[in-house]
Amino acid sequence: MKKTLDRVVDRVTLVLTIISAVMFACIIIVLLLNIILRSAFSSGIYGQYEIVQYGIMTCVGLGVSRTTYTNRHIHVNLLVDKLKSWRLKSAILFFGRLICTVTYGFATYPFIATAKNAAKYFKITDLYHIPFQIVYWVFFVILVITTLVFFYQMCVYFVGIFTNYEESEKAEIAGMADAGDA
Repeated sequence: MKKTLDRVVDRVTLVLTIISAVMFACIIIVLLLNIILRSAFSSGIYGQYEIVQYGIMTCVGLGVSRTTYTNRHIHVNLLVDKLKSWRLKSAILFFGRLICTVTYGFATYPFIATAKNAAKYFKITDLYHIPFQIVYWVFFVILVITTLVFFYQMCVYFVGIFTNYEESEKAEIAGMADAGDA
């Protein structure tokens, strides 16, 4: 079951990261074109600030789930790396993921209320006239996905507190390597 869930989370976060990378490349292109247009023709791209602002927010939101899942985010494991017991490591990592899950979970609620309010008063973005409720619902979905990744990792570490997960995973990897040699 865990292997299947790992595969699903891995693929979903990878797809989100690819989307984020493509969006980021587009933002860089917009910025470069804007610089060229401003310096050569004294005119820039209409709505460039809006494109960059919402684009970067979306890129970061999509990238958080993958960096968290693959443990490639900026973090300091001074305490965790020195521990010998996998159960104690799991307990500390569980509480860290619990805090992240709760924080991201609570952060999703204001987007629902704000989206409803934006729809009620027909609020739109300044330049491209995109309804703000669409922007808020997109960010809501991104936060929910990231919250689910945190929740999944929290569950994995919770199980790790009561089992010797690290050792069983190492044995499983060694068994797959032995089967590949045969």
